[in-house]
Amino acid sequence: MEINRLSLRDVVKTFELPTISPEAPVLEAINKMLEAKCYTILVPRAGPHDAYGILTKRDIISKVIAEGKDPAKAKVKEFMSKPLVLLTNLSLDLRWVANAMANSRVSTIAVFEKGDFYGYVTESCVIDGIYHAMRRAKIEEGVEFVSC
Repeated sequence: MEINRLSLRDVVKTFELPTISPEAPVLEAINKMLEAKCYTILVPRAGPHDAYGILTKRDIISKVIAEGKDPAKAKVKEFMSKPLVLLTNLSLDLRWVANAMANSRVSTIAVFEKGDFYGYVTESCVIDGIYHAMRRAKIEEGVEFVSC
């Protein structure tokens, strides 16, 4: 697969994110993230006309810890990003995924298919996708690829 042909489908992580109430303390979010070994947590909608939210490790570091807030007292709703940036076209070229992240200034984007949560894509997913595509291309060419 050529790197310039990578799409959102090639890099999206398809397992569901842990969820948390917007009223929960940030410390509970940290605990859920660590238990799930995932540094992104989804905040469900309050109703059909509400938007999803998301809390990431970046939010916790920059908005809670760096600002001297107490994670045991701070509420998720104060620091989450809402509305959640999302994509719905799994065929979208990877450069447009990267543009969406850069323009929205987010590190994680939720992916929905046919109205249902499908997975998410992070900055790391994009880098990993490029790395693995390069590695496959080198192997297909018969060139040895050494990884440390």
